[in-house]
Amino acid sequence: MKKIWFIRHAESLSNAGFPTDTPHAIGLSDKGLAQAEAVAAQWQTDPDLIVVSRYSRTVYTAVPLCRRHPQVQVVELPVHELTFLAPGRYIGTTETTRREPARQYWERCDPDYCDGEGAETFRHFCERVDASLKALQEREEQRIAVFCHAYVIKAILWRQLHPDADFTADYMREFFDFHLNCVVPNVMVYPFESAQGEALKMLSPFQIEMVD
Repeated sequence: MKKIWFIRHAESLSNAGFPTDTPHAIGLSDKGLAQAEAVAAQWQTDPDLIVVSRYSRTVYTAVPLCRRHPQVQVVELPVHELTFLAPGRYIGTTETTRREPARQYWERCDPDYCDGEGAETFRHFCERVDASLKALQEREEQRIAVFCHAYVIKAILWRQLHPDADFTADYMREFFDFHLNCVVPNVMVYPFESAQGEALKMLSPFQIEMVD
């Protein structure tokens, strides 16, 4: 039985309210660094493979677990966050600053709209999440820890409910409603399992807790 754990990265500087420049290079806050250590300390199953995205906050979150299991291969898959706003226009801004343009993006509800250089369409995001899931299921490793992002995890959860749906405006609108009502905290873990040739099935999520 293959098991895949999707772990949201630890608290980033952006999550903590600090201004940031580029989506891919956001580091972890002090709390985030402690959360990353907690992931490694509380992880109970030896992984066969560790997966990170190309965004540095997943790499930093995975470092303590990689240090604990130095023999385990680490690979990068396209499980990076949905960047729907053009990064160049938001250098030095906070999540609060970006709230209004983000609202306008989702209100537009066009799965093929691209905000500019460095941004991606909602359709492309969904396609690469689907492709990443397929790649994970096809790998030989049976215990895979995937450090990724909130939108990615939500897209995976939503896809389990609508496995054959097209990426239409309605799909995007309904996903956004789901997004608003689905809270994915930092270092929350979503385990899935599947027998060979079968679809992934979600098990009970669990939260990595900070220990004083």
